[in-house]
Amino acid sequence: MTWGATLVVPQAIEWKTSISHSATSLNYGILLQGFGGIFAVPLIDAYGRLPLWLYPQLVTLFVVVGCIYAQSWSVFTALRALQGLFGTVPQVIGLPIIHDMYAPRDWPRYINIWGTTFLIGPFLFPALAGYILSGTGSWRDSFRVLAGFYGLSSFLIFAFGRETYYKSTGKQPTNRVKALIGIGNTDLPKRQTLLASTLNIIKLTLTPPILLVGISTMVNFTWPIGITTTVDSFVRAPPYLFDDVADASIRFAGVIGALLGFAFGYFFNEWIYNGSGGKRKTHWRSEYRLHGVWFPIASMVCGLLTYGLTLHYGKSWVGLAFGWVMVNVGLVGSTVAITAFALEKYPNQSTVVSAIINMWRTCGGFAVGYFQPSWIAKDGLAAVFATQAAVVAVCVVMLIGGTIVLGRRASKAKGDTSA
Repeated sequence: MTWGATLVVPQAIEWKTSISHSATSLNYGILLQGFGGIFAVPLIDAYGRLPLWLYPQLVTLFVVVGCIYAQSWSVFTALRALQGLFGTVPQVIGLPIIHDMYAPRDWPRYINIWGTTFLIGPFLFPALAGYILSGTGSWRDSFRVLAGFYGLSSFLIFAFGRETYYKSTGKQPTNRVKALIGIGNTDLPKRQTLLASTLNIIKLTLTPPILLVGISTMVNFTWPIGITTTVDSFVRAPPYLFDDVADASIRFAGVIGALLGFAFGYFFNEWIYNGSGGKRKTHWRSEYRLHGVWFPIASMVCGLLTYGLTLHYGKSWVGLAFGWVMVNVGLVGSTVAITAFALEKYPNQSTVVSAIINMWRTCGGFAVGYFQPSWIAKDGLAAVFATQAAVVAVCVVMLIGGTIVLGRRASKAKGDTSA
């Protein structure tokens, strides 16, 4: 969705609106990413992974083609909303595919890889879009390239995608044509499965551990996504006055931060399971994964303060980049820990868990573009970003800490004296 984040200035000029208003074209799509995943879950449960992997991708391809030829901000924004609604489904399917294909001991490693790849996207691809804008002078050319990416991914899914819902038997139990249209992938009664899956989503969403880590995910994502969607309005203005190339290039700070978050998650998940002389492995609880949020969230808090104070005092763009790196270390590191916990806690609910976390992740970030400009105008940059840092710190202690306490109590109730 954030592909267009570096294109809001030429769009604002073309459609004669402000940069901050132009940037809100992303917001509805970001919000609907969450609900698109939720709507897809019953269909995935009833018809399998493969058809819900392919067809929303094809729909998104045609929606992006429509964006290329949009002649007004309203039409463009509506199409971007549809892009978010349909384009998010592959993100939801990733986690259940990991569940289907790999042993539980390997889940954290592959979640780390999967999560990092799609969390790098919101920073890497706006940079690419900005470079295309600089080279061609047309934001529509950037969307032509995006349409090409969707076309390529749709082809790869069609050519190489396989259904993973069934148990590992060495071969797909139904032929490719039937699998692509959802016949024989699950062998479940469709109507009953759709109803049961819908009720299961509601039930699991309100389950205390998932509810607590979900709200924490929303808070953790709100401010990093806010930076991604609003940074143009800061770096294009004095004292920075970035051009298209500079605006695109600063996005690599987010990429670097995401990769560092990946590295932290990789080593932490190995250490937390195998460390302490094997004691934790013997008396393992899923909540141990959540201890992987403390360092990333501390990094995010420091990053928000660095970013905000740099803007407040008009210091070098290096401060913005460094702050963004620290924020994204927190974004990726905390997401990997929370996702690994949720999948281990509810291993038979991988699709629902993935969709719920995806919903919480997108619900926070979409709104920042609406309220942050007026908030900054009222209270100033330093106060706004300091408040954001405080909200992140307090929420993670209360919500993640509360989840860990609930897990410890449940373990003691089952008679695990080591808990």
